[in-house]
Amino acid sequence: MSLMLQEIAEQPAALEKTIAEERAKVTRLGKFLRGRDIDLIVLVARGSSDNAALFGRYLLEITTGIPVALSAPSVHTLYGAKLNLSRALVVGVSQSGEGEDINRVLENCRASGAYTVGITNEAGSSMVSIVDETLLMHGGRERSVAATKTYTGQLLHFYMLAEALAESGVKLGYEQIPEYAARALESRSVVEGLVERYVFMENCVVVGRGLIYADAYEMALKLMETCYVVAERFSSADFLHGPLAIVERHFPIMIFAPPGVTLPGVKELLGRLRELHADTLVISTDDEATDAATRAIKMPADISETLSLIPYIIPAQLFAALLADAKGLNPDAPRSLAKVTRTL
Repeated sequence: MSLMLQEIAEQPAALEKTIAEERAKVTRLGKFLRGRDIDLIVLVARGSSDNAALFGRYLLEITTGIPVALSAPSVHTLYGAKLNLSRALVVGVSQSGEGEDINRVLENCRASGAYTVGITNEAGSSMVSIVDETLLMHGGRERSVAATKTYTGQLLHFYMLAEALAESGVKLGYEQIPEYAARALESRSVVEGLVERYVFMENCVVVGRGLIYADAYEMALKLMETCYVVAERFSSADFLHGPLAIVERHFPIMIFAPPGVTLPGVKELLGRLRELHADTLVISTDDEATDAATRAIKMPADISETLSLIPYIIPAQLFAALLADAKGLNPDAPRSLAKVTRTL
């Protein structure tokens, strides 16, 4: 069994331990930050961490009402811009805590008046010495190059941070996520039955919208780095515009379709793709969505849109790991890649 598959299976326990170890700290941090009159949140990340930050942007804006921006590290590292961040919270997200560009941005932002927080898996990393506060993941060292449990750990921290920052006492119910993750792992047998259909896939599109848009980015990244599939990612709303033109008979499209406000639009897209005879694989709890797809991974019905990110990405992680194996590839050591990527 690959390390990637082992680490996918470790996620429920990792998530449960992270809640137990970090919840009180995040609660204190939220109370402190509410007293600072924060009017801007900036998220700084690369790769899978950037995908987690994309979710953080949606969730934090929805729950706190504070505008959230995704930082462009080059503004700091290449152009040397000086920003006024005296009322900003800047959150760096890095699996290793050693991303040079992320850490440079955090240093610059702190010098510009921001309160800085780091989300990382490594308590002894350089990031920890740079930021005002650190939120750690507690899943143990991630050995596969392909991030799995660190991605879901980062998502979990955004749930905790959003709840702690919300003025209205919002309860997101993230305590249920470890159980949902364990149930999502039960999809493995279904995924094993699907991957042989995609062994010769070279191109595909991954679609999601709203809160789960980040999972579309993450699944596409996993397919690119472990299976060498050229995977584009789109919002279901954007895909109905120009990108729809690339679809032809049997073109593979992976679609996240959780319940909630985005589902009607996703089902509209599914209807159009059926007319075009596309090959659609849907991850959903909705009977109409799964019936409209060529193939489907059915999710537990009680998982809400808000809490869908972590359980819905698990069958996508399994799909990438098992497809890589079916293609004769090693998902733990993709060609040309290393666990820590250093850029400025």
